[in-house]
Amino acid sequence: MSYGNHSGGYGPPQGGGYGPPGGYGGGGYDPYGYGAPQPRPNNGMAIATLVMGIAGLFVCGVTSLVGIVLGHVSLGQIKRTGEEGRSMAIAGLVLSYFGVACWVIVLLVWLGLLGVLFGGAAVSSYSGA
Repeated sequence: MSYGNHSGGYGPPQGGGYGPPGGYGGGGYDPYGYGAPQPRPNNGMAIATLVMGIAGLFVCGVTSLVGIVLGHVSLGQIKRTGEEGRSMAIAGLVLSYFGVACWVIVLLVWLGLLGVLFGGAAVSSYSGA
């Protein structure tokens, strides 16, 4: 009884098998034709948003304004391309908005104190004349 070219065992198909499904890359040799799924890259603007949001808390909110712009742009890119980094972009946006709000409050308090100091001095100088 001749079995011909048939191996009879279990294993990868001998020619004519299916290739790897979409989304699975193969850098090395894989006898079964399936590779591990490749991780999606992080969005660079999302990382920059987070860095700008953190830095904005310490440098008068200037970088927070840049972080807000980068955050909204990166969220649009992430939605369009499917990259990773959405949570970093959101965290950077929250920190950026918080940084701007804190520095606006500090500026208003500082200007209010200056107004009280100089406003009181101006009134006393006019009332004495």
